[in-house]
Amino acid sequence: MKISVVFPGQASQYVGMGKEIIEENSKYREILEIGEKVTGLPIVEKIYNGPLEELTRTLYCQPSVFGVSLVCWKYFKEKTGITPFCLAGHSLGEYTALCAGNVFSVEEGFYLVKRRAQIMDDISQNVNGSLLAILGISLRDVEVIIKNFDEIEVSNINSYNQIIVGGPKVQLEKLEKFLKDKRIKAIFLKVSGPFHTKYMKQASEKMEKVLREINFKNSEIPVYLNYSAKKTIDKDEIKDGLLKQLYNPVKWVETIENITKEGIDCFVEIGPKNVLKKLIETIVPNILSFNIENPKTFQEFYSFFKGGGNV
Repeated sequence: MKISVVFPGQASQYVGMGKEIIEENSKYREILEIGEKVTGLPIVEKIYNGPLEELTRTLYCQPSVFGVSLVCWKYFKEKTGITPFCLAGHSLGEYTALCAGNVFSVEEGFYLVKRRAQIMDDISQNVNGSLLAILGISLRDVEVIIKNFDEIEVSNINSYNQIIVGGPKVQLEKLEKFLKDKRIKAIFLKVSGPFHTKYMKQASEKMEKVLREINFKNSEIPVYLNYSAKKTIDKDEIKDGLLKQLYNPVKWVETIENITKEGIDCFVEIGPKNVLKKLIETIVPNILSFNIENPKTFQEFYSFFKGGGNV
């Protein structure tokens, strides 16, 4: 079976994520403890006890989602022995995918994710921006509308009718009112900045210095990059993609379409929640998708896998 594994990004966090896997076997807690040692942040405390407002802060959120996704990945690998056909991750999730492909170590991954979170947080405070999800209309329609809002750019192309845009809050509020008048649904996301837009160009310049500190390796599993929506194993192409994804849109639709052309049998989202699973189901409804975030959801996938792909 050709299995594509995908990893979630920021906004998939919740208090208690990963707890059931760790309760089944405490050895998986070691990954989060490595994260605490590297980052100096109380990751385990925030994941277990919250509050959600704290866990949602970029600085805590990104290492926490990264860590819990790795817990779920290790659980998946040890239980199944499966090597996926390819990997992909949404925004922050791209770092998890690269760690799963052994491009860098768990320790190096936590370091990169913490520095990324710090840089994005710092830049965001100077911009006073945010992200707005526009629902029910196409990318082309969104692009036509935002031509009248110079400071707003497309941030994420999540599905055929879920497009995220980013920019200064004042401009986004004007756009939200315009959309409301047109009876188009729009929702502000709980994020601290206009990620994946031109406002993060400076973040990319700072992150470039951080990436130089890490000895990247070629990926052992092909990975699809957010910036290009194309697969690669090349360490230099991966580094370039990580920098460009900071200030360019996440091409999630194109990524899923390109993976599907490879003849994939199913998608498996590994990490908290099932945000990507739901998006994939709207993009390619004819292909099965699963999420693995606890023993129960793992068993649902494993029954399918052991049955040779029969539901």
